[in-house]
Amino acid sequence: MLLHAQPSGVSLQAISNYNQWGWNSVVMQNAFVTIAAVPAIGGRIMQYDLGSFPSIFINSAELGKTYTPAPSGQWHNFGGYKTLPAPQSRWNVSGHWPPPPALDYGAYTIIDTVRTDDSVSVGLSSPVEQWTTPGISFMRKATLYTGTSRVKMDQTIVNNGTDTLNWSMWSITPSIVHHTNKSDYPNYWVYFRVDPNSVYGQSGVSPQGASTAWKGEIVPGIYGVQYVPDNNLIYSDPNRGWIAYADLSDTVVFAKTFDVFSGAHYPDSARVTVYVSGTSPLYMEIEVKSPIVELTPEGGKYTFTENWWAAKVRAPILEVNPVGAIARRLAYNSATQALTAIYGTFHEGTAQVVFFDATRRVLYTGQQHAVSPLMEIQFQDTITIPNGAQTAEIQVRNSKGDLVGVLDSADISELSTGIDRKTPAFPLEYRPASNYPNPFNPATTIKFTVLQKGVVSLKVFDLLGRQIAVLMDRILAPGTYNTSFDGSHLPSGVYFYRLETGSIRETHKLVLLK
Repeated sequence: MLLHAQPSGVSLQAISNYNQWGWNSVVMQNAFVTIAAVPAIGGRIMQYDLGSFPSIFINSAELGKTYTPAPSGQWHNFGGYKTLPAPQSRWNVSGHWPPPPALDYGAYTIIDTVRTDDSVSVGLSSPVEQWTTPGISFMRKATLYTGTSRVKMDQTIVNNGTDTLNWSMWSITPSIVHHTNKSDYPNYWVYFRVDPNSVYGQSGVSPQGASTAWKGEIVPGIYGVQYVPDNNLIYSDPNRGWIAYADLSDTVVFAKTFDVFSGAHYPDSARVTVYVSGTSPLYMEIEVKSPIVELTPEGGKYTFTENWWAAKVRAPILEVNPVGAIARRLAYNSATQALTAIYGTFHEGTAQVVFFDATRRVLYTGQQHAVSPLMEIQFQDTITIPNGAQTAEIQVRNSKGDLVGVLDSADISELSTGIDRKTPAFPLEYRPASNYPNPFNPATTIKFTVLQKGVVSLKVFDLLGRQIAVLMDRILAPGTYNTSFDGSHLPSGVYFYRLETGSIRETHKLVLLK
């Protein structure tokens, strides 16, 4: 059954007994990915496929089953993506399984479906948990866009009780670790960045126990986990919000991007966790956590957003951004004049190199390469680098010719050693924002520099994710800007401001002390 008229290139349907699972499912699909949710078992996302390549583990022993939530101490491992409150140690069973039953496998309700010119979305709502975490309910909104592998996953935790509560959103994706009827486990990896200033010390990670799955730094700053069935987990606090799951044999990568809030309190100090299942069924969990936030009584809520992406590309993965995944960074061979790189892109359209001088004047634009999430980009152009060039960017445009963002960038002086080059912390259409004073009372000045004309959005949020102020939302020419945020009408506490421009989303903490 078609739920409503569809925008071009993307659809949303309710399908009974979808894939012979035995459940009714809500299925969204575009030219690249299929995503399917099952409201009857905790609103789980049971499918996120790139073409014919699946990513999410499904427990075949549980197909078609449903259970009435009860304080029975049972746990039903359906597989599929789910969310739980964190920290687990504060559950009413001393931090041990089972999870809150109404949230884990209660029957969720479809609360809305939405169509825009380029997307479809479905909203789901859970029952209110009565036992393990009383008064808590969840909402989830999944949005699929045309022309991309992107799924935006908005996850909301709601306090329906009468007391103030403090919780984090804990999102859990059990990932496939072998092909059907094979034991090709070494093909399955997880990659994430490590913070050089990690709370876990120099390694940037904290393993639960000894494990041969934890492979250490694969390249500088990137940690790797290869599936080995030993029933262990590893905590990390990356300073960049991405984690990637790779199937090496099919050269497919599935990634998540999310905001990282510097200075916020996270469960176990971990922003990401990888769990390696050691007994049947076998899978590898990719876990992402939000900061712990205060939820006011009788409806206080917090929304944590992930974006899911998928692309055909080899591994290891060196970087992920909202444009694509980098497997080999931009490099230049002066003898052959070959400019090379390997990427996976999350968008259909074109990619091309652009050279800029010190004033951001375009000196040269390379040939356009057709790109798609279903096609690895083995970038190779024969180019004479123009005189005066200071930076090079790989820009991606969608099928309409609109700029999606910058996939990779480098100073010209770095290109001859591209393999060892650290990817800049920020692509080059802007410089990171700063504010002073911080802490402040009652006002602080936020300063940022725009290097390329475009729409700039600057907004302030509280710890619950509620928008407090819009300081900027308009097209700006290149230049340096100052804007003031006045908190005289707000209580003391921690706030965040978010700067968005081009492919960038940059978040910083504000501390108001009165």
